[in-house]
Amino acid sequence: MRTKSRRGGEGSVAAAVAALAVSAAVLLMDRPVAAAGPWLAQNWPELGPKERYDTMQNYWQHKQLPPDRQQDIQQHYERWRNLPPDERDRVRQNYQRFKQLTPAEQQRFERKYQKWRQGGPPQQ
Repeated sequence: MRTKSRRGGEGSVAAAVAALAVSAAVLLMDRPVAAAGPWLAQNWPELGPKERYDTMQNYWQHKQLPPDRQQDIQQHYERWRNLPPDERDRVRQNYQRFKQLTPAEQQRFERKYQKWRQGGPPQQ
């Protein structure tokens, strides 16, 4: 699945993670979510007021998307959910490291990632 970031790049890490977050928020509305770590609530009643608000915002944004995009997000989430727990942990850790980068470092990483996805040689 290819996604578009706010800057228009296909397959961006940030867009993929955003899609995952929206998917998780949508699924929290309907049923309990498998334990994904100490920071993820099991179901709606366990969320705090801000988490509920953020989840509802994500849900309504998701509902505004075209049906095919909603389906893409759902499929992406299902692939995520089917990953082994250690692989999901590795992805989460990588994402946390990415979020700790400065905006300039994040952009540099995004450019390198896009070049890699397109089959170009890696940059140093």
